[in-house]
Amino acid sequence: MEYSSEERACIWLDSFPLDKGAERRLLEGAGSAAALVRRFPEFREIVVKSAGESVYNNMLASLSDGGEYFRKTAAELEGEGIRAVTRASRDYPEALKQYPDSPPVLYAKGDVSLLGSRLFTVVGSRRTPLAALRLCERVCEELSSGFTLLSGTAEGGDSAALSGALRGSGRVIAVPAGGFSHLPRGNAELLRRVAERGLLLSAHTFRESVRPFSYAERNKLLARLGEGTLVVGAGEKSGALMTAEYAFRENRPVFAFPYFPGSDVGAGCNALIKKGGILTENSVDICGRFGIDLSGERERTSLTEPEAAVMKALRGLSEAHVSEIAAASGIPVFRLYGILAALETKGLAVRLGGNRFSPV
Repeated sequence: MEYSSEERACIWLDSFPLDKGAERRLLEGAGSAAALVRRFPEFREIVVKSAGESVYNNMLASLSDGGEYFRKTAAELEGEGIRAVTRASRDYPEALKQYPDSPPVLYAKGDVSLLGSRLFTVVGSRRTPLAALRLCERVCEELSSGFTLLSGTAEGGDSAALSGALRGSGRVIAVPAGGFSHLPRGNAELLRRVAERGLLLSAHTFRESVRPFSYAERNKLLARLGEGTLVVGAGEKSGALMTAEYAFRENRPVFAFPYFPGSDVGAGCNALIKKGGILTENSVDICGRFGIDLSGERERTSLTEPEAAVMKALRGLSEAHVSEIAAASGIPVFRLYGILAALETKGLAVRLGGNRFSPV
């Protein structure tokens, strides 16, 4: 990968263990990353205060080794299939350029062109209920025809959003809280598929670990990149709420699935709706706000007459035992299991255990 002199300087700067505030002060003081390289000794005090004398000496030495340090850094990125997208790069997202504290470098694995598409953020807690996860998958499958879907990398709501988008257009971006060497192992296969069809995107170098403040920075990035944010599941103190709070601050629309009053796993979503979030039951509730018509997408799933009868009964009952569904639909239990299995396959019903089902 060929990088311009400004891109090279950004990558060089970001490869050292400086805090983001120090990086920003260095770039502001020098006027550009390339200028910082030329005038680096003038900024010794900022570097030493942030990372110590040894880091300053290492940075200084790397500038007089005939380019060997940068060649090694670039080779490591290429070896991991990573492309560095700097603030000077053509593919750096326009949505981030207005913020002085945006990451100077984004690290990408996959289809970098997705950064130039319309983006929408979907997040949810690890404790998101199964019925909400299935609804999230269906909504994200449909939304992916109008947006590139953004989410985190955790199990639960994030994974459902990624899976749904992959079932749809495949336009999806997963953003971890640390470097790519610290991706959640439990989601390795899902994230591999995201990298193949969509994009993995990080604001951290490959080996940078996840630290306490990393989640806040990642959630801010998700909120700023997306035209809006959907929260599919959140308890009273869920981290997913942080992304929504950042979206509110940026005057971006916030959407949330509704939950029964008193639900612990949905208290955060209900609180968002009270605060001005948009109650969301399907993809139309979102797309209508952005002038996108997905009616054709929603009409793709056709139902047989028995399936339609069972879905009508399920929606009326909300959550029910198979015997209750049989009574409400007029379909014998021995036939009902096959119909419910077909509805599960179509993403319209979910099995809750104990022969109980819920509509999605």
